[in-house]
Amino acid sequence: MTATSPSSNSLLRKINLISSKQRPFRVAVLGQNGVGKSALTVRFITRRFIGDYDPLLERVYTCHRIINNSTVDFEIWDTAGTNEHSKLREHIRWADGILLMYDVTDRCSFNECSRLKFLINAHSRRSRRKSGSDPDSEITTGVPVALVANKKDREQDRMVLTGEGVARSLELNCISFHELSVRENVDEVLDVLEEFYITCRNMRKYRSMTLSKISLIPDKITNGGGTVGSSSEDDGDESGGKSLRVKGRTGGFSGGEEDNVSRNEMIRRAKSRRREAFFTIS
Repeated sequence: MTATSPSSNSLLRKINLISSKQRPFRVAVLGQNGVGKSALTVRFITRRFIGDYDPLLERVYTCHRIINNSTVDFEIWDTAGTNEHSKLREHIRWADGILLMYDVTDRCSFNECSRLKFLINAHSRRSRRKSGSDPDSEITTGVPVALVANKKDREQDRMVLTGEGVARSLELNCISFHELSVRENVDEVLDVLEEFYITCRNMRKYRSMTLSKISLIPDKITNGGGTVGSSSEDDGDESGGKSLRVKGRTGGFSGGEEDNVSRNEMIRRAKSRRREAFFTIS
């Protein structure tokens, strides 16, 4: 039996407390006024439905949820419907994920989601260009976006069909699509945000692993007793280390031939193996 001093116990508690803390999952909810952004946010946090809100009021809500036996801290930015360009950039930089929301009884709100996604993509490309990453690479892509259709309970007033929502989410490269009624079903609201968190978390892990693998790829790869990272003089490669040479790798690109594969090609092939986005219709 070993004795532990009070100071050691206190230090261990502090270490455990620090290690248990994690960065909150930040979600920005974007869309036109009146689509139900505030109602969805408050419904998720309190399980209550409140129909009337100040359309010019922005607020960040915080809450805790148990997901897969782990505590997750949510921060949800309920944005105003003005969506000014400068304000939108702030939302994108702040968020870990974005919900684009529209009203199935309002086609203008549906079309607004396309405009917002275009601006989000443009901001992501600029950010990647500034960081020195490939602006067209989806491995280092920006914030994940999901498309959410609200007010499906108002079927008699519907202007946007479910199939149109699914097609638009594919067209905009959203990671998921949900159609729900914030007023009628709280479980649908919970499912949207909890599944969004799980998907974003998995994407973040995959992206981190993929970028790590790419960064570990040497300038040259040879097989069958060859050297790794050999000089350009030894292999007759005059590209100055700008390409990869893959020779006879198991499961590689060619059985017995040498292939010069550019770094962008390696990124493209790794990107093509990404997990397919799921689309759910609640």
